[in-house]
Amino acid sequence: MRHRASPQANGRLPKAAEARFLVRTALAALVVVLAVGGFVATAALLEVGKIAQAFRQNKTLQVGPHVLAQAAPGAPQTLLLVGDDRRPAPQGRPNAFVVPHSNEMLLVRLDPAQPTIAMLSIPRELKVTIRPRPGKPVVNRINFAYTLGGIRLMTETIKQVLGLSINHVVVITFPHFKRAVDQMGCVYSTIDRRYYHSNQGSVQQYFEIDLQPGYQRLCGQQALEFVAYRHGDTSLVRDARDQRFLLDVKAQYGPSVLGNRDKFEQIFGGAVQTDIHGVNQILSLAELLAQMAGRPVRQVRFDVNIGPSFDTASPGQIRAAVDGFLQGVRAGPKPRLARAVAVARHPQAPGLSLIRTPTADLERARAAAVGMPLALEYPRVRNQLGGPQHDTLRNYYIYDQRDQRHDSYAIVINRGTLGDYYDVQGTTWQDPPLLRNPSQTVRLGPRTYGLYYEGDNLRLVAWREGPGVYWIENTLTDSVPPAEMLAMAEQTTAVGSAGAFTRGEVSPRGFFLPKRTAAVTETTAQTVGGVLGIVGLGVVCALVALWARRRRRLRELRAELQWLTEMEAALAASLDDSASAAARAAGEAELSSPAPASYT
Repeated sequence: MRHRASPQANGRLPKAAEARFLVRTALAALVVVLAVGGFVATAALLEVGKIAQAFRQNKTLQVGPHVLAQAAPGAPQTLLLVGDDRRPAPQGRPNAFVVPHSNEMLLVRLDPAQPTIAMLSIPRELKVTIRPRPGKPVVNRINFAYTLGGIRLMTETIKQVLGLSINHVVVITFPHFKRAVDQMGCVYSTIDRRYYHSNQGSVQQYFEIDLQPGYQRLCGQQALEFVAYRHGDTSLVRDARDQRFLLDVKAQYGPSVLGNRDKFEQIFGGAVQTDIHGVNQILSLAELLAQMAGRPVRQVRFDVNIGPSFDTASPGQIRAAVDGFLQGVRAGPKPRLARAVAVARHPQAPGLSLIRTPTADLERARAAAVGMPLALEYPRVRNQLGGPQHDTLRNYYIYDQRDQRHDSYAIVINRGTLGDYYDVQGTTWQDPPLLRNPSQTVRLGPRTYGLYYEGDNLRLVAWREGPGVYWIENTLTDSVPPAEMLAMAEQTTAVGSAGAFTRGEVSPRGFFLPKRTAAVTETTAQTVGGVLGIVGLGVVCALVALWARRRRRLRELRAELQWLTEMEAALAASLDDSASAAARAAGEAELSSPAPASYT
């Protein structure tokens, strides 16, 4: 007997069922798309949540109402970074404790309208009027405000003296700093001279230090000694020492933050205290950092009048520091430095303050060079004030990240002003972190020089010769002019060569380098790492990963989450409507369909 075929017998659905199938498929695809979008947004929020959780390892800083300014999303922000030098009494000396006081006060300015990120160190000996509440005004060093009234009075005093608004504060203690450097894996930095002080048998009792000169790996205790040293030089040199170390942190660890954000979250979350704790605060700062991507760090000078007990600053000096901090520098075209140097080079150019290196220093260097696996190169001229002074020469090993040792030497040249030393370095280590990513390269004669700038200041000139890598590193305050840095590098030669002991006058060539007004582009990770160094990486290390991968989505994250919520609600309603329509269609189809075929 013949029978009626089933609706699926020919492999096709009826038109009504096919339409319902396509609707369900499209809705399922939309669910997948929304789920992926929701996953991305959720993952971003989870990353922010991890940062907030890391910060909760220490108590949130309670600065007080109306002390910190609230910034709108994308607006400029100013961060205050404070180093807290409180120390317990050593064993056997119960009264030798150190009360809390701010050893370092560093302001960081993030302004999307400026081509650079500004850092301004506030001299801790600056004489100011501190106004505790309640209490009478006190005239003292500015860092005494932290001892007297903690982070709140410190912040209020800085605002009063400089006339600035501050948006966030970050505090790190010396023990936490030491631990963080060790957990990172230490930091390569240059010790510009010999530092030594022991309290044993000494009338002067202050922070002990024992560091040899030269580029080297500094772990927690050594790094702490270097940045905490506050004797034998000026406040400008002390602040420059801290900033130099932070820039070395950037050079070594800035590019690696992305791939190791979980590690940095835990290290720095446990090292710092901050008022930044909520998701909205973290997202707002991340959005601002996204806009600042690729901009270098610029150190702003705070000139003071140095006194025996206090440093003083006139209203004009304070205004100049604040203006430089807020207004930054005007961006200009990137100069063609190599071409400009080659054209402007000529013998005995005027304006060079260089004198000949004493023969006695060259003789000592030649004796020390015997048996060295690399040529000991020494500058035949130097930038030196107040007459020649004997150099310090040290032969030693640098140990790289794999603990392989490299023959090295360091020459320390005293420029003749308090705290001003620059260094000539040679090593067989071919790729130290300090020499990665030069700002510019210049070809002069047989050598190619790498130039490493900090803003307008030339920090370092480097070159390669044979198995050795050599460089001249400027003073902590970058007091040697760029043209003289390059002239000294060209006049640096092996002490065993025929030209090292030339009789008569040495005539170094002059180099007229154009003023650098343009920002040198850096990677996003390098920028953030350089902005805040040890302390600041604790605030934004994982934010780097967040905005580096999804910069556009950061600014739209809040709106996107709202959109996702609305779309999910609309989707649920649409699914309900589709299900109801499908049920009605199925019922109608059942009523209108003939009875199924029967077999006899």
